[in-house]
Amino acid sequence: MQKYLSNILIAAGLWSTYSCSKQLDDIVPNTQISYSQLSPSNLPMVVSGAKLALTSNNAFYLYYPHMDLLSDDVESISLTTWESLNVSPLDNVLNYMYRQPYAAIANLNMVINFGTAHAGDTSVRAAVGEAYLLRAYSYMMLSDQFGAAVLVYGNEDPKTRLPRLPVNEVQQQIEQDLLKATDILGDYTSPTSGSRQAAQLLLGRLYLNQGRNDEALTQAKAIIQSGKLSLGKNFGDIFKSTVNSTEAIYKINETATDNQYGLASFYGPGKGAGSAYSGSGNNWIDSNLVKTFESADTRRGYFLKAKGTSIVDSVYFLTKFPMEVTPSYPVCRYSEALLMAAEAAARKGNIDVTYYNMLRDARKASQHAATDFSSATAFLDEIEKERRREFVGERLRWQDMQRFGKRDDWIRQFGQPVSHALLPLPTREFQVNPWLDQNADYSK
Repeated sequence: MQKYLSNILIAAGLWSTYSCSKQLDDIVPNTQISYSQLSPSNLPMVVSGAKLALTSNNAFYLYYPHMDLLSDDVESISLTTWESLNVSPLDNVLNYMYRQPYAAIANLNMVINFGTAHAGDTSVRAAVGEAYLLRAYSYMMLSDQFGAAVLVYGNEDPKTRLPRLPVNEVQQQIEQDLLKATDILGDYTSPTSGSRQAAQLLLGRLYLNQGRNDEALTQAKAIIQSGKLSLGKNFGDIFKSTVNSTEAIYKINETATDNQYGLASFYGPGKGAGSAYSGSGNNWIDSNLVKTFESADTRRGYFLKAKGTSIVDSVYFLTKFPMEVTPSYPVCRYSEALLMAAEAAARKGNIDVTYYNMLRDARKASQHAATDFSSATAFLDEIEKERRREFVGERLRWQDMQRFGKRDDWIRQFGQPVSHALLPLPTREFQVNPWLDQNADYSK
């Protein structure tokens, strides 16, 4: 289905572009503590500062969902250049996507370097382990969005301007950080704290996207067999900042504010659907995806068919992200480990429906036998559909489309070169670092 629906009428006064934050002008640690002031007692605060930097001071919703706008899951009438896979280097959202991960990395490097200097101090292990986890996640975001990236470690001459390194080198750093985190961190206790299982999940995701299926399967099974996670009865609890669902391996919560923003404001239908709903009413979910849910599937209840702010026709809005003064953003979920194990096995030619059915049962969806699938390829097709149903709106679809061989043809539908699988670097970055090179088929 072509993303832009020709039969939808667009009213005037579409969602305006996001205002620019002054903080984006400086990639510095989001903390008043210098390295010389670090101590074991304040390291957790610096890690929290990194999270605040990554989320752009309670505004993660300004860029977290945008990779899904490129995919076949999400539709929009206000962000048309994202819809058409032709984002301008001048688009202000790119500034958040590029600068905020680096702002987080600046904090995390301080913690990691302190941990290296105090390797024998067991009291710093939790903070240092989470710093490795978050640095890996920050580089994963940069790599998914822009491909090559500048690697920084906190000991560079501030007057130097480093070039971007190829994706394979960035991914090597991500892997090293996650292996460190796996070694340092303890088992899962809370979704807001780093854990061994969170690092294993991100490692498995990296391996799966690299085609390293044996290693992805190993990581997924380690999570499952740890016995630390379980599927819950209430799907919506996963996304609540106030609930420690054992399905949420790792999530980033923003700090409380007087306003209700977060993903509910990005995906919500707005007041046109009733006073209980926030949102712009301009971003919705592809109807073909919604129609693949069985009627009894509990996830089906987290879509609302309504008219948006600027839309005449009724469309499906995603409501699984609650309206909270402390928005929550999923990073790692237990269900991904289950589907990762099923997919990695299928890519090795094995049809094992055990973990797939485990998830389906928890979601009140029908079960399948291995004999229901004519081949491992047929089972992979079903796993792709299940991943879409389970993770819609959670930044996973764009890489899934690549892994399942759907992305290039999707980009070509819009008359764009396949190099537009990557976003352009924001124009302002070339004024800061002349060593940067623009991604293919974009101007500076």
